[in-house]
Amino acid sequence: MSTPPPLRSSFVTVLAWIFIGMTGFATLISLLQNLMLQWLFLPTMQAHPMPPLPPDMPAPMQWIFAHMAWLFRAFLLVSSVTLIAAIGLLRRKEWARRLFIGLMGLAIAYHLLGLVWQWWFMGSMETIMHTPNMPADAEAMMHGFMRVAQVFGMLMALVFCALFGWIIHRLRSARVRDEFRPWPPSR
Repeated sequence: MSTPPPLRSSFVTVLAWIFIGMTGFATLISLLQNLMLQWLFLPTMQAHPMPPLPPDMPAPMQWIFAHMAWLFRAFLLVSSVTLIAAIGLLRRKEWARRLFIGLMGLAIAYHLLGLVWQWWFMGSMETIMHTPNMPADAEAMMHGFMRVAQVFGMLMALVFCALFGWIIHRLRSARVRDEFRPWPPSR
């Protein structure tokens, strides 16, 4: 007599539906953005080239402008793959559980690298916003605003890293892994 498959946990079901909703919407928006980029903006930019970027523009901003189309494409790829993994997670497919764990690990790495990027980017923004005739109080206010934005961004990144780490921990637990094991059909 074979043992019955374990009950489906509400954790996996709720997690899958949350990510199906979020990444379904993100994939739709990203698809529309890529279509607009490909059919409207890139042909226009080829017909009417943009003037060169200012030479004193900080390196992070130059990189973003130089790779804008690839950033949109990468977002479409990641949101589509995450949507597929979430649907597979809902259907209790082992490949989807592993892929989802990998995507959560990638998201943690993305947020940690984003912290470095954010401090570098925000530091370069201050050099752009600084003008010789800017009043001292306006410069101090802008500096304070940038620091608050950096600290808030850092806290949000750390919260998301903790959340994604917790999701990985739960998806790797024995109880959840049992839900994804292939069970022989009952006779």
